[in-house]
Amino acid sequence: MSQPPESSERAESSPVSLEELHAVEQFLYREARMLDERLYTEWLGLLADDCSYKVPTRENVQAVRGGAPVTVEDELAAVCYFEDDKLSLLAKVLRLGTGTSWGENPPSRTRRLVSNVEAERGDGPGELKVYSNLLLHRSRRVDEVSQFVGQRRDVLRQTDKGLLLAERVVVLDMNICDSSHMGNFF
Repeated sequence: MSQPPESSERAESSPVSLEELHAVEQFLYREARMLDERLYTEWLGLLADDCSYKVPTRENVQAVRGGAPVTVEDELAAVCYFEDDKLSLLAKVLRLGTGTSWGENPPSRTRRLVSNVEAERGDGPGELKVYSNLLLHRSRRVDEVSQFVGQRRDVLRQTDKGLLLAERVVVLDMNICDSSHMGNFF
């Protein structure tokens, strides 16, 4: 499976057609709606069987005078808030359906805003590298409100079922998250 590229690699990208870009945007918008409407089982159908999904933590890296500029890649840590595959995401979805997921009882209300969608040819056949920005607003109870802002780096794969998510890396803008309910990122 291809890796989402670092930003410096994008200069040599291979463009996609407007029809392909539209299909990618519709996929991302549909996915956001499904998650916001808590259609988690249906959302799993948008994932390739070999899907990987991770949200790495971020570190503050000091710039060195006269040194190379600090890149986003320099800030990404090996430790992740979560690193899942389709099986572990399925387990999370099944747990939400049991009524014993106390951290989500009552359930969170979420709204995902997806923007700045870019797509280019991926490394494998039928694969597209997709970049988008995400604003996730989450509220629960009276006083639990949090927002997550970041970039998503996806690999979408064209299949007989249509586009499927093969890989996602969510690069958050913050290095400390104000919520323990990161599960709503999926």
